[in-house]
Amino acid sequence: MADAFPGLRERLAAMGAAGRMRRTAGDGDRGPAFEVRRTTRPAHEVFGPEGAHPDDEGALFLDIETTGLAGGAGTTPFLIGLARLDRETVTVEQYFLRRLGGEPAMLEALRGRLLAAETLVTFNGRRFDWPILEARYVIARVPLRPPPDHADLIGPARRLWHRPLGTHRLTAIERAALGIARVDDVDSSLIPALYLAYLRTGDAAGLDAVFAHNAQDVLCLIHLRRRVRRWVEAGEDPPPPVDWEGLGVLRQRAGAGEAALAALRRALAVEDDPAVRWRVAQRIARLLRRDARWDELLELWVREAPGRGVWRARALIEAARVWRRRLRQPERAAAALEEARALTEWLLATGAPGAEALEREVRAHLARDRSPVPRAPAGASTPPRR
Repeated sequence: MADAFPGLRERLAAMGAAGRMRRTAGDGDRGPAFEVRRTTRPAHEVFGPEGAHPDDEGALFLDIETTGLAGGAGTTPFLIGLARLDRETVTVEQYFLRRLGGEPAMLEALRGRLLAAETLVTFNGRRFDWPILEARYVIARVPLRPPPDHADLIGPARRLWHRPLGTHRLTAIERAALGIARVDDVDSSLIPALYLAYLRTGDAAGLDAVFAHNAQDVLCLIHLRRRVRRWVEAGEDPPPPVDWEGLGVLRQRAGAGEAALAALRRALAVEDDPAVRWRVAQRIARLLRRDARWDELLELWVREAPGRGVWRARALIEAARVWRRRLRQPERAAAALEEARALTEWLLATGAPGAEALEREVRAHLARDRSPVPRAPAGASTPPRR
């Protein structure tokens, strides 16, 4: 879509037209030291027929713009955007610091919103937004407890999109994963300079784009959280590009075991890097071991993840473990280890990295394999043949 929030700029411009400042907030300015701009939209305009996630109605979505990007006590948040939703409406509030001296009053006005939030939703808020707000409240000598639940979406974003996109910036995710293309957006790195220019000149025309950027950020958080919960908790598959391994990890953490397995198997099917394939196979193996799904575990090592060279030898070792320890078929375990031993000898001869350590591991398994192992009882399942 060309703009996810049509008419937003016009609404921001219309919100309290008196808020258009052309004079600096200096000694001659008798206006308020801070202001709150508020806009409310019907929920169906924001979400369409999908609707909001019901659990998000008690959440507070937050994004701040500051006088610097480094963080720390010397960084002042001059624009604090909040979004809240209920069944009918989505409300965006923007607390704007017209003069630096008005910060204590702005913090006091904002404090009630922060304390009332059941869940705080941010993007990199654990490392940036919330520590900066905490520092400013400490300086103002006003107590502020952390939210009961802080959902920082940068973690899921990193898991889902950093590898396929090469970044997990919010604007890149909007465009690639949510289908949102911002129009005439201001780069976040330019925002501190725009505000400092306003403080020097009193001309607020350059801040219109900053207000629009901030409002779109907090609305995007609502969309992103809703989609991520559907993809992770409800097991729906996201559109490409997506990191299937990352999705599997998130689903596993959410307790969606079967959906996690499905995502990890897709990752194994599309991944070309042998090291990544091995990592994904190990994740799958842990889930299968947890549920004692030994035939599927053997299928993993025999058919799905053998690879070549060192990776094939490692898969043979894992297959031998399943045959010996779980399926009680020592002859097949020994055959797999002998194949792995022959392969490691060839790898040693070619000077393959890691071949020496792999050979020691194979020999150790062969030595242990000489001890007797109970045979499988009659009628036990037979693993698939290679």
